[in-house]
Amino acid sequence: MAAPQRSRIIIAFAALYLIWGSTYLGIRFAIETIPPFLMAGTRFLLAGVIMFAIARLQGISKSTWANWRTSLIIGACLLLGGNGGVTMSEKYIDSGLAALIVAIVPIYIVLLAWASGMAARPIPIVWLGLIG
Repeated sequence: MAAPQRSRIIIAFAALYLIWGSTYLGIRFAIETIPPFLMAGTRFLLAGVIMFAIARLQGISKSTWANWRTSLIIGACLLLGGNGGVTMSEKYIDSGLAALIVAIVPIYIVLLAWASGMAARPIPIVWLGLIG
């Protein structure tokens, strides 16, 4: 791999770690003055408007009502249930603990799927992916 390409990859990973990792700390600071669901809702509404504008500028065709309905259902589950829960939890636990709990969700999923019989015993490559 060429040196400039390698540098770009390292910078991209560093940015990803910094931005993603600081999310939990940012939530912690924001909910000191803004109610958790209002803060999270405003954050995702702003992100959605920006993403929608980018999509329209790129010429992506208009969505149908069925697309909107499906997106609303999935978005409510993910953003209200998942991220809303994390945002609310940070009123009561440290941001580092919240980040750790979210980070080990893949392990919960694999173990619960295996224990419930919904999936076969994980193969070694799955375990490697979970720890690495």
